Amino acid sequence: MSFTAFEYAQKAEVLCVLPDIYLRLKEIMDDQQSTLTDIADIVCLDPALSSALLKISNSALFNFPREIDSISRAIMVLGIEEVRSLVNTYGITTTFSKTNKIDVDMDRFWEISVDCALICKFLAQKIGLNNEGLFLSGLLHNIGELAVAQSENKKVSYCQAYDKNETPWQRQQDVFGFTYADCGAELLTLWQLPESLITPIKEYHSAYGQETNKVAKLLYVASRLALLNSHPGMYSKQTFLGQHLMEDLGLSVDDIEQAVNFCNLEGLSILTALKLKAN
Repeated sequence: MSFTAFEYAQKAEVLCVLPDIYLRLKEIMDDQQSTLTDIADIVCLDPALSSALLKISNSALFNFPREIDSISRAIMVLGIEEVRSLVNTYGITTTFSKTNKIDVDMDRFWEISVDCALICKFLAQKIGLNNEGLFLSGLLHNIGELAVAQSENKKVSYCQAYDKNETPWQRQQDVFGFTYADCGAELLTLWQLPESLITPIKEYHSAYGQETNKVAKLLYVASRLALLNSHPGMYSKQTFLGQHLMEDLGLSVDDIEQAVNFCNLEGLSILTALKLKAN
């Protein structure tokens, strides 16, 4: 019996419960009457979240001239929407970083996910694309793999064994009738994340052959560049990234190389901040 992307997302939502602190913070940040102090007070109750927020705030992602040394200052400098994005990042990565009894290579999974997020952030700044949720869209673009793996470990293991003759997405489509991005978008919708970060995940696979917005196009390029970075030489960079999409976005070969260098330099610090890889 086959299941839809939505049905796998429903199963994962039951098995993978978001932390209480995340739910409380989401409630406060959705309340327009809440103050920065209200948010800071809740964040400070969770040492892991506080540490992650400060580490990421002081990373090259934001490149502030002065060190951010308190949660209240981090919230004031970053702004509510950026903090909301970081809290979403923390809540979801914490939930799935504790996933066990599945055969997914978690180091590979998170390295590719973080690389994609960093590449998205770098290239968006390069072309002047202002989208606060793009880092999180990049980080979670393949979260559907972990959702499906809760129920279909063997099939997910098979889908991991792609080679140069096919893409991971082709194998997912052949096995399940949908890609992990489809399932991930359904799960993030169930978790009531902002539509602005879910829509690019829904649309980026079709960006090559259909007219989509710049955010979906950028995620298409970044997701493939992150995969290339994890499997050097497996695919041809010239054809894999979608030359016409790079032209539409105004990206050069040099921009691509700079983005890869940036994610290689900063990836470990983000993985460590989010506790996705052993220190």
